[in-house]
Amino acid sequence: MPEVVSKILIIGSKGFIGSHAYAYFSAQAEYDCWACDVVVDYVDERYFVIDSSNSDFNEIFEAESFDYCLNCSGAASVPDSLKHPLRDFSLNTYNVAKVLEAIRRHAPHCRFINLSSAAVYGNPISLPITEKAACMPVSPYGQHKLMAEMLCKQYAQYFDVATCCLRIFSAYGPGLQKQLLWDVFQKSKQSNSIALFGTGKESRDFIFVADIVRAIELVMKHAAFDGDAYNLASGTETTVGEIIALLLQELQYNGEVIYSGAGRSGDPINWQADVTSLTKLGFVPAVSVQEGVQHYVKWLYEEGLR
Repeated sequence: MPEVVSKILIIGSKGFIGSHAYAYFSAQAEYDCWACDVVVDYVDERYFVIDSSNSDFNEIFEAESFDYCLNCSGAASVPDSLKHPLRDFSLNTYNVAKVLEAIRRHAPHCRFINLSSAAVYGNPISLPITEKAACMPVSPYGQHKLMAEMLCKQYAQYFDVATCCLRIFSAYGPGLQKQLLWDVFQKSKQSNSIALFGTGKESRDFIFVADIVRAIELVMKHAAFDGDAYNLASGTETTVGEIIALLLQELQYNGEVIYSGAGRSGDPINWQADVTSLTKLGFVPAVSVQEGVQHYVKWLYEEGLR
């Protein structure tokens, strides 16, 4: 018998996680992978361009019938959400509503996976954080991601649209040109001292992008799609100081790191995820933080960025 092929649409396919997901699923014979983003692509025939200022997903779901829709689009900056909250709302909440409505109207059998964020938790009362922990965002970004989760739950409950959300913790890996590792790398090229916010004792749960994509596939195959959310992380707490030390060692940087001691608005203090729910679907992270940083620095050299 011929192998059953699942048709998947990746929205935000030109972004960090989206591009890795598109490369992975396109390489698998069991998937017919399509892409969607705001950037024009003249080569890929399985690609939809959407208007960044007035996105409309109805035509996409009218034109093609998808088994899965993976939403990797949206803004991913806490500081920017404080400067431009309406834009952040539009990209992280309103666009999700438009995708869900297009699925409800034109593709009711399509399963929708929305990439959410650990920012929905804010500063947790205890670690590790379970999915049942109270959600108390400390930034517009976290609030807007939580609103999108509520929309996914609503469409699952009231309209039988199969949805689930993945609360991604601190994603990193080749291709990421923003956030902590990129910021430290850029500063390492400019001076013998690197100035950073905080104390270095703040912690995160870092998850390598290849592990994120493998987790997404497990969710596609095994999740209930009842509107619930899953933590997507390694389950390991790493301090900011520890990962920076690993990065600078790989970069062979001999300067000093100076922490201001002052926190940054919207940033949580400590994060570590309970990944029991994801583990039950078969997920085991394959890339340690040390290995992930090595992959990241290798990419920096290969791209000529170093």
